[in-house]
Amino acid sequence: MAAALLHDVGKITAGLGTLGRVVATVAAMAAGHERASGWSGGGLGRRAGLYVRHDELGAALLAEAGSDELTVRWAREHHLPAERWSVAPDVGQALKAADDD
Repeated sequence: MAAALLHDVGKITAGLGTLGRVVATVAAMAAGHERASGWSGGGLGRRAGLYVRHDELGAALLAEAGSDELTVRWAREHHLPAERWSVAPDVGQALKAADDD
């Protein structure tokens, strides 16, 4: 339950509202994930870069808070292809289905 609810917690690090998240998502799609994740400096570019890295940043926040290992791993892996998940496939599929609905 915690993994399903907390996997996107890293998005808070970007400090973006709804419109900013939309802009960050579209900009990252246009620039490519690798390039966008390296955006730094100030302003919207930096915040978009943080937003793109929400999976790794969220996993770090959850680990620091002492969260369950499954919750930390799912936060880190939820955008990876299924063959790269370290969580059990049936658990990963259930978590992915809950996120996609």
